[in-house]
Amino acid sequence: MRRILPAFIMVMIFLIPLSGCVNKTPPAEQIITPADSPELPERGFFMGVLPTPAKGQTFEEAYSQAAEYVEFSPVWGRPTPFYFLASELSGEWGQTFVEGYIRKNGMFPVIHVSFIGPNITLITPPNMKNATLSDPKWREAYKKAVLDVVKISRPLYLSLGNEVNRWYEKYGAKEGDPNGFQHYVSLYEEIYDAVKELSPETKVFCTFAREIVSENREANLEVLSLFNPDKMDLLVFTSYPYAVRGINRPRDIPDDYYSRALKYMPGKPVGLIEIGWPSIEAFGGEQGQTDFILEVTGRLTKEQGVNLHLLGWAWLHDLNENDHLGLITRDGKEKLAYNVWVSISRLGKRAMPTIREDTIPKNAIKIMPEMDVFPPILHSDEWSKPVPLEGPINTAGAEDSPFVTPDGKNLYFFFTPDVNVPPQKQLIDGVTGIWWSKKINGKWSKPMRIVLGSSESLDGAVFILNDTMWFASVRRGNYGEVDIYTAKFRNGRWTDVKNAGELLNAVYDVGELCISPDGKTMYYGCGGDICMMDYVNGSWVNPRKVPNINSELNEDQPFITPDGNELWFTGQSRLGYPGPAIFRSLKTKDGWSEPEEIVSNFAGEPVLDAQGNLYFVHHYVTKDMKIIEADIYVAYKK
Repeated sequence: MRRILPAFIMVMIFLIPLSGCVNKTPPAEQIITPADSPELPERGFFMGVLPTPAKGQTFEEAYSQAAEYVEFSPVWGRPTPFYFLASELSGEWGQTFVEGYIRKNGMFPVIHVSFIGPNITLITPPNMKNATLSDPKWREAYKKAVLDVVKISRPLYLSLGNEVNRWYEKYGAKEGDPNGFQHYVSLYEEIYDAVKELSPETKVFCTFAREIVSENREANLEVLSLFNPDKMDLLVFTSYPYAVRGINRPRDIPDDYYSRALKYMPGKPVGLIEIGWPSIEAFGGEQGQTDFILEVTGRLTKEQGVNLHLLGWAWLHDLNENDHLGLITRDGKEKLAYNVWVSISRLGKRAMPTIREDTIPKNAIKIMPEMDVFPPILHSDEWSKPVPLEGPINTAGAEDSPFVTPDGKNLYFFFTPDVNVPPQKQLIDGVTGIWWSKKINGKWSKPMRIVLGSSESLDGAVFILNDTMWFASVRRGNYGEVDIYTAKFRNGRWTDVKNAGELLNAVYDVGELCISPDGKTMYYGCGGDICMMDYVNGSWVNPRKVPNINSELNEDQPFITPDGNELWFTGQSRLGYPGPAIFRSLKTKDGWSEPEEIVSNFAGEPVLDAQGNLYFVHHYVTKDMKIIEADIYVAYKK
């Protein structure tokens, strides 16, 4: 997409003084070593973004925020014409943005030296107004500008023109045409050689547009045949597929949308340096934007044998109220896609978000309610008949241990693709663990995995109170086999993961837990009973069994309703049904009432939202009592 920065950004950038309009060419050097030497992340590719600021945010803050989850940022100058770019980079602007905001934040710049101006015209120095691509003086000026940029900024990644094929689409490559694209190709290869002589380690390429956005069509990839593959270090594109007529959802993008370019440059590493998909409903909303990121890192690249090397999103925040390409809104609200972006950044190659269905054994059978040997039995007329939770939540694998926030809009659950696989293998399968779905416009979004500090752990049994998540985890450093951990919700993500400590995990040996809404009482499983303790002066004290709740059978997995007036838990059926059942006890002036069995037949781990809707896990079991799989069920409050 043509690089046009919005007015508010340009005004803010120009608050930083110009360093002058005369090129400051550094002394000649024999060999230049790039200033950047990033280590390729475990995920296998670098990620980047243009850190456009949110409303009220400074550029310094935006770049610092972006640097948490990306490795590179594009550089065009303010934007700046090529003949002033070296001067800008050597002056205060370059020191502030490139050295300060990018490199000091641990990122590296991808520097673009563009020659295409508005309406696909040639950018020319003031004394060359009628120059063409074939003009020797213009060619020398462009070449000198590029080499000056290399000397001053020592980039590892250098793009000799942005969306250069837009010139080809307009002018073609006719012999005798002074503006024919063939003149750019020859100049590109001449400059490629010169840069390599000056800085052999710099990766040199030009950037192509995958779409001709203004015409709602794909670009003509035959332009790639004009280039010598040996002088193209990476095959790099910008891409906005939704602009193509007929592509309204990420699933509409053909499998070979990117890989077919490799026909012209086989085996070449690929950069999708500037991609975007809007979060508006016409293109699938926030879920559509999320799906695009997952598709572009999976089906459209990895699964097609594409060696993805650079992946850059267009910009961080929406530019204004009418723009929807950002990963975060102008007001700072993180979109679903941002959470996926963060997950991909953090997880690395082995544990990248995976489509759950792809990990489920091919011979697995999805059990439907009509096939259920022991369907849930409801014993109360306060709720409607329990049904599997609608939407993309349940699979032929095991969805278990649900937690729903009081507003009913966030669902956390445990997933594993095969209940028969031992924990040692679940630990390394890349999908077993906590997953999260958000209700948007009344529909649950496609779940994404939540990794809490380490991808080498088995996490589950989530409970959330305010900004704190409590969860159970099998990981290194535990006091026991399974420990309780906490995480804090900050800036739209779960972070600051900590072991809950020796007192809870070794002394009290706390099981699955919940905490009263006022934060003063913890209820937890303890050796087949429901126990409780109090939070006093910063510590949990006075552990004891909850009166009137426990029986000679097993009780576990307590939950306190958002109003604090009901205690729910899992226990062996007291009405003679097989397997676990769900119980409720009401708070009275004398304590908790005698428990009432609400749902029977392999039902457990109850959780209720503020409306009183009951969510729980139901295990599908054969007649000979073998577990097949599990689903999240809901019984809506009448």
